[in-house]
Amino acid sequence: MAGSLKDQLLQAGIASKKRAKEIELENRRKKKQGKPALTREDQERAAAIERARLEKLEKDRQLNQQRRQQQAQRAMQAEIRQLAEQHRLHPPATADVRFHFVWKAKVQSLWVDAELHRQLVAGTLRLVAVEQGFALVPAAIAERIILRDPSAVVQNDDAGRRIAAEEAEYADFPIPDDLHW
Repeated sequence: MAGSLKDQLLQAGIASKKRAKEIELENRRKKKQGKPALTREDQERAAAIERARLEKLEKDRQLNQQRRQQQAQRAMQAEIRQLAEQHRLHPPATADVRFHFVWKAKVQSLWVDAELHRQLVAGTLRLVAVEQGFALVPAAIAERIILRDPSAVVQNDDAGRRIAAEEAEYADFPIPDDLHW
């Protein structure tokens, strides 16, 4: 006698085909519903997998945020560069006055003529750091650049303006050359 127990019972007439199908269907339902309980190791493994998945999602989110910040920074630098290049004033070739300013804790200088120097001291012109150099731009453009990145504009200190104002007060009183102490 070969075959399954079901086949043997059907051949012997002890069971009917209808009843055999009902039992198979019931067994399939039990298998689907009655999943075996997870052991402690399986639960720990599943928890570790879930933690790793959540950590990866968080890491990916942070990397994407960093990329977006870098793209925004590059776009902002491009806007600053474009504004500075469009509104740049070029010092004349015969510039004879050296304008000194502080940039990143170092004293820098730029050759300008007397009129540009006066405008720089008065604040109607400003210096903007563009890539490896500096550009002279009108104060209104510098204010637009400050809105994008305040560190891109060379800030004239109040001391320089105060000194220029004091010098303007005494412009009508020349210093005599024949003073002897």
